[in-house]
Amino acid sequence: MRSQSFRLLPLFSLLLNPLLLASMPRGPEIAPHIRERICELKRSAKWGAKRIQKYAFPDIPLSTIHYTLRQDAKRCHGVSIARSGAPRKLTEEDRDRVYDAIQNNPSITREDLLAKVDYKVKAFSIWRLTHEMGLRKWRKMDRPYLTPIHATKRLNWALTYRHFTPEDWKRVFWSDETTIERGQGARKEWTFVPPKRQLEERNQGVQMTLSEGKQTKQMFWACFSGAPRKTGLIPLHGDPNATRKGITKEVIYDLYQRILPTLLANEDAIFQHDNAPTHTAYIIQGLLREMNLYLMDWPPYSPDLNPIENLWALLKADILKLRPWLRDLPNNENTLAELVDAAQEAWEELTIGHFVNLAETMPHRVEEVIKYEGWHTSY
Repeated sequence: MRSQSFRLLPLFSLLLNPLLLASMPRGPEIAPHIRERICELKRSAKWGAKRIQKYAFPDIPLSTIHYTLRQDAKRCHGVSIARSGAPRKLTEEDRDRVYDAIQNNPSITREDLLAKVDYKVKAFSIWRLTHEMGLRKWRKMDRPYLTPIHATKRLNWALTYRHFTPEDWKRVFWSDETTIERGQGARKEWTFVPPKRQLEERNQGVQMTLSEGKQTKQMFWACFSGAPRKTGLIPLHGDPNATRKGITKEVIYDLYQRILPTLLANEDAIFQHDNAPTHTAYIIQGLLREMNLYLMDWPPYSPDLNPIENLWALLKADILKLRPWLRDLPNNENTLAELVDAAQEAWEELTIGHFVNLAETMPHRVEEVIKYEGWHTSY
C-alpha cells in the first residue's frame, strides 16, 4: 500500500498544479487511419470506448479514445483539426534567414535577428525559435587558454613577488594598450558558440566575429601606479612605414622614449608591460636598459594579474554613459574624433580611489595564483 501511495503522489501534485500540466510536452498524435478505425467501430459495430480499448487498441489510453470519438464530427478523414489561435507570423523563409544569420555571425544579437525578420515578432519569439533550433547563447569567453606550462610560469611569478608589501606594489607602474570601439566593450559579449567549441577554435587560431561590419575604433596606451600617479590616455597611430600600417615596435619605442623618463624618474619605480611582440623586441629591451629601469618579469597570458584591465572596463562603461549616442553615429572621421575625445574625458574623470584600490588588490591576486597553482583566478 505504501508503494502505491508514493506512485500516486506525483500525479496528485500535477492535478493540483495546472501550470505543471500545461508545461508538459504533448504526446505523439494518433495516426489518421487509426482514428478512422476507432470511429468506425463506434458507428458500425456500436462499440463503446472501453470495449474499443480492450479488444482493438489496448495501448491507447481510454481518455484518448473518448476524446477521439468526441472530435469525430469535426474531423475530415481523421486529419487533425487546425489549432486555435493566430497563425505563425514567421514563414519558413524567415526561419531560414534567422538560422543562416546565426551561422554566419554567432555573436549576433537578438535585436539584429529581429531586424532580419522585419520585426514581425517580439524578442521572446526569437528566443523561443532559437531554442526550437537547438541553439542557445553562451557567455563569450574572454580569458586566454592556459596550458600547464603557462600555469607553471604564472605560479613561479606569484612565488617571486609574494614577499611584496602593499607599499612595494604602489611602486609598480602598470601599462597596457587597449582598443576602444564605438558602442562596444561596456557590456558582456554573448555567442551561440558553446564554451567547449570556443576553446577549440581559439586553440586553432580561429577569430570569433564580434559584430557585423567594421566599427570606428582607436587604440590607446596608458600607465598608472597606486602611489597614485597616471599618464594621460594616449592615442596610438599605426606605423605608416609598416606593411599593415599597424602598431609596431617603432611606435612603442617612440612612446616609451617620450613618456617613461619623466614618469619613472623615481629610482624605486618598477615598470610593467606584458609580453606582446612590440614590447619584447630588441630595440625596446635595449631602450629600457639604457634608461636603467627596473622591469617586472611578467608571465604569459595573464591579463587577470594586471589591474589596468579593470580600468579599461571602467573606462569603456563610462564612455557610453558620457556619450550614449556614439552607438548610432556613422563610421567616419568625425565619429572617430568624438570617440577619442570621449575616451580621454572618461579617463580624466577616473578618481584617485580607483588607482589606489586596484594597486591594493595585488597581494590577493598573488595569493589566488598560488591557491589555484597558476591557473585562472577570479579576477
